[in-house]
Parts: sequence; C-alpha cells; structure tokens
Amino acid sequence: MKKSYRLLAGFFLVCALCSGLVSFLMPRLDPQATSNIEDADSYLVEDIQWLLVGKMMEMDPEYSLVQCEDEDFQEQIDRGIQDNVRRATYELDNDPNFFYRVSSGQKTDERQFDEDLSIEDCLFYGVLNYDQGGHLTQEGTMSVPDFSFLSMDYFYPLYDMVFAYGYEEDTYMNVEIIPPSNLNVEIRIPKEMKEKKGVVYNCIYNESLWAPFTIIAFLAGTVVVGLYILLASYRSLSLVQPFKTLLGWKAEFNVVFLGFVTSMIILLGIYCIGLTLDGRLLPAMARFGLPMPVLWAGVLNFISYFLSMVMIGLCLYYVKYALCSGPIRFLKEDVWIGSWIVKWIADLKNPKNYDLDGKLKSLIFKMVLFNTIIVFVLSLFWGWLLALVYGVCTYFLLMKRAKELTEEYNKLLVRMDRMGQGDFSIDQDEQTEILPALQERLDTLQEDFEVAVKERVRSQNMKTELITNVSHDLKTPLTGIKNYLELLEDPGLSEEEKSEYLSRLNQYADRLSKLIEDLFEVSKANSGNIELHLQSVDIVSLVEQVLVENEKLLENAQLIPVLRKPKDPILCELDGDKTVRIFENLISNVSKYALSHTRVFVRIEKVKEQAIITIQNISKTPLDFDPEDITERFVRADESRHEPGSGLGLAIVKSFCEVQNGKFEIGLDGDVFKAIVTFNIQQ
Repeated sequence: MKKSYRLLAGFFLVCALCSGLVSFLMPRLDPQATSNIEDADSYLVEDIQWLLVGKMMEMDPEYSLVQCEDEDFQEQIDRGIQDNVRRATYELDNDPNFFYRVSSGQKTDERQFDEDLSIEDCLFYGVLNYDQGGHLTQEGTMSVPDFSFLSMDYFYPLYDMVFAYGYEEDTYMNVEIIPPSNLNVEIRIPKEMKEKKGVVYNCIYNESLWAPFTIIAFLAGTVVVGLYILLASYRSLSLVQPFKTLLGWKAEFNVVFLGFVTSMIILLGIYCIGLTLDGRLLPAMARFGLPMPVLWAGVLNFISYFLSMVMIGLCLYYVKYALCSGPIRFLKEDVWIGSWIVKWIADLKNPKNYDLDGKLKSLIFKMVLFNTIIVFVLSLFWGWLLALVYGVCTYFLLMKRAKELTEEYNKLLVRMDRMGQGDFSIDQDEQTEILPALQERLDTLQEDFEVAVKERVRSQNMKTELITNVSHDLKTPLTGIKNYLELLEDPGLSEEEKSEYLSRLNQYADRLSKLIEDLFEVSKANSGNIELHLQSVDIVSLVEQVLVENEKLLENAQLIPVLRKPKDPILCELDGDKTVRIFENLISNVSKYALSHTRVFVRIEKVKEQAIITIQNISKTPLDFDPEDITERFVRADESRHEPGSGLGLAIVKSFCEVQNGKFEIGLDGDVFKAIVTFNIQQ
C-alpha cells in the first residue's frame, strides 16, 4: 500500500512541476505582433470603420451613413449607428497605442498624433483619402477594402444591424450606404507599444502568442504525464483514490463524465492562459480590487493547468488499464453493454434457468431480443452471407446445448428409477442443474423418505420393546399374585402366614393397579383426551410443597435437596394436580437413580416470559442412553429393570407438560442428569 501512495504522490508531483513550469514561463514570453492588419482581430478594423463614420458625422452634421425610404427603419438604424460610433470612438481615443489625424476642408481632429513618430517606427501606417464622390484611395500598410464602404458585404456590423431590425435578405439592397467624402485620414500604430493594454494591443497580439504556447504547453505536459502513467504500475495506482473510484465506474459513464469534465477543465486552462497572455486577466483583477493581482493570476493559471494535467493523467491511466488488464476482460466486466451481453449469454448457458417458471419466459424474451439485435446488425452489412454464417453457428451451439440438457435429463430419469426401487440415498453424481425446482423437491423427497423409513424402523423396534416391557411388568405382579393364591390354598397355614401372604397379595395388586393407571394416563395425554382444570398456580410454592412432601423419600435415598428460587412468586396457568404429578415423578426418578450422599439441585428461574425449573443430580450409573428415548413409554435407564417402577414416569412428565403448553427436556453432562421443565408465565 505504501508503494501505491508513493506512486500517487509522484503523479501529483509531476502534474505540479509541469504546472509550475508553465506558470513560470508565461510572464517571461516575448510576444510578437502580427505584421498584417488583416491577420489582426477583425474587432480593430470594425472599430476604425465606426471611427471614420463618427468623424465624418462630426465634420458634416448632415452626413448619414445609411439612407432608406422607410422612415421608422431609418430612425432605428441611425440610433444603432450612433451607439456603435460612440463606443468605438471612446475605445480608440483612450487607447495609448492608436494615433490618428482626420481633416475635412478647414476642420482637423487628431488624437496624440506625434509628428516625430516616423513611418519606419510604425507597425501599421495608413492614409485614407475620400474624394468628393466618396471614392477611396489608400497608402501605407493598411490597404483594406473594408474601409471603402462600397456595400454591407464589407461592413459586417452594419450588415448584422440591418437584419437585427428585421430587414429581409431580398430587400436589404433598398438600403443605400453613403461612404464618407472630402475626408482625409492618417492612422499610425507604433511598433513599440506604450502600454500592453487596449483594443489595439489585444487585437494585434491576439492569438499571436497564447495559441501556439498553449498547444505546446498542453502537448508537452501530456507527454510528461503520459510517460509517468506508462512507467507506473496500474495495479498499485488502482488501490488509491481517485484511481480506485475511477475503476469502480462503468466505461460508458467514464467516457461521458470523465470526457466532459476533462474537456471543461482543459478549456478553462486554455482560457486562463489566453486571458493572461492577452493582457486582459491582470487588468480585470485589478479592476475588481484584488490585492497582488500578479500573484492571483499565477495561482489561477497554476490551478487550472494542474487540474488539466490531473484529468489528462486519469484519462491516460484508464486507457492503460483497459489495455493492460486485458481488452477482452475489460469489455466483459468494465463495459456495461459488454457485461450485459455476457450475463445474457451466461443465462442462456445456465441450465438452472431452464425451469418451467417465470425465468423461462424471461430467458425466451432475452433469446429472441438478442437474436433480433444480431440479425438487425448483420442486415446492415453483407446480409445474406453473415446471416448464413450466423445460422450455422447458431445450429451448432443449439445442438451442443441440447446434448447437455439431454444428459442432465437422463440423470433425472436414473435417479427416479432408483427411488422407484426403494433406494432413497442421494448420489452427488446424479445431481442435475436443469429444472432446479424439480431437483430441489426430489432432494427433499429423498431426505423425507429416508427419515420416514428410519422413524418407522425405530417405531417398530420401540413397539416390540414396548410389548416386551409391558409383558414383563404385567407378568411380574400377576405371577406373584398367582403364587400366593396357591399358597393360601394350603389348609395347614397358620393365621400369621395367611396374614403375611395377604399383605403380599395387596402389594402386588397395588403395583398392578398403579401400572395400569399410569398406562391409561399416558394414553389419554397422547390422544388429547385428558381433562384439565386450569388455574393460576404459583410454581415456586408448588415445587416447595412437592419437595416437603417427598422429603422422607429423598432422605431414605440419602440425598440432600438444594432449592434455589426467586423471591417473588411466578404465576402460571396450570392444572395443579397434573403439575404436582410431574414433579413427584421427577423426584421419584431422582430417588431411584441418583448417587447416594450427593446433593440434588432444584433451580427455579424466570427467563423472559417463561418459568424454567431444573432438577439436577449425579447418576449412580453411567448415562449411556439417548435423552429422547428415555421419555418413551416403558423405557428405563435401568435396562436390567432391578429398580421398582413402571417405566412410565418420565413419559407421564413429558405428556403432562405438553398438554399444558409446556416443554420437558433432558440434558446429560457426563454423570450429571438434568430434567428441565418449562412453562409459560401467566400474562
């Protein structure tokens, strides 16, 4: 990046050095006047013409340059002539470099006419003699046909004035021009100008200096800046401003915007140099009261030329970038029309666009429009020959695309055949790009079928396990009941033994009843057939109550409960009995499977709009089961089924949570077992 900034600084330094050199040379140039009056600015000749008319009017008050039958037009044209005469007379009378003497009969008028100024010392010298009939004879170096006043063709200001007043071209000949008569005029313009200002100086030196100097200055500056741009790395310059921004715009915008701005700034630079070398810039600044006008003129010229060099450098850099970065790449990426065409071609080649949706309509429209444009362009040249070549190329391109689409279509057929045979695995080699909507649905269908098959197998396995577990859990109490009933048939039993056997029968009957009751509860909850009695329940108080009621159970299991609760109550809309059953089952589960002489943590917290109750304990056996499976019916962590219970406890917890719009989750962290119950807080 440092290299980029060094190159940028060097670029601005080169532009500044060129600008400084031009600003330094400008005031040191020795201007050369034009040696031919006709090469001077026509403005000087026109002013002399009006001066002659004005002096003739002074010598002869009855004199009128134009005569016309239309009195209104005569009045208007006389007014215009007088305005131009006053302006020209004022400018030339106050010009330090213009000397003249006019005589008519006994009348003479002169302006700073110096007899000591010899003809050899004059840049221009002219003697004009108008006789009685207005015919002109000229001597000296100012022999100009414009002074003859023969017609408006030689007097352009008068010509324009006539048409400005609405005179038509086919009738302007009705206007008669009366040339001066009995008038002698001598004009002298010295070689050594007294002052570098005024109409004479500006017209004689007009474009004699600034035009070639400006051309050389801009060409030389362009060469120097161009050499720097040529030698500098375009990649390094592309990392800094303003080159970075320039490359971020499309070529069409750069051509229009950059070209317009560059042209305007260059014109400004040329104009400033011209005003300075013509001697008009300094007087203008002085007239506006600017202090140190020479300094400000130099600054203005420096800035205008510096900006011109910067803009020229940007243009040259952009040309270099287009060539060095690859003309083809430039046309594809940096030209908007090129990138647009490339995108269209990419859309035509992309199989994903050949879907039976809105994209296909857009694609067809683009294809038709693209071909129409090409055919139209071809028709402008060798129509039939180029159309033939284009038709052959189009045929081969379409055949290639048809072959690619056929191969993709065959992949779809193979994939659907495999699905029909029951193989729902996704093979990446069979993935296609055509008909993306169908491809996406096939992927979803295969994944859903695979999940469904796995779920069905799992459900079947669980159903088998459920039947096995139910059979085992029902068979155990029934076997006990049958055995003790047989023992009771012995007539030799004592009363004490009968009492003991009856007590055992009651225990087996209670166990069987509890098992059947739990099974009915789970079935009703899963079927949505359970009846709820919802009320506002303080979940904090309810959990405390369950812990107190099961304190003896935890004590027998040698477990220490630790309750962490908020100070304020948390109200939830729940069925009290079902919720108590949830936490009783969880405490019962803890008493069976928690490691003795450990603590059981019960945490109640409020998170946003939910109440979260977490019961955490350390398991006395390894936790090597799936948390999702443990909440299924008749699934127990103790697969050997040595611990008492139906295996429905956590299934009931899950069912009762869900019917109350709650959630039950199990988390395993090493040997730590977490039961997490979540309820919505009452609004």
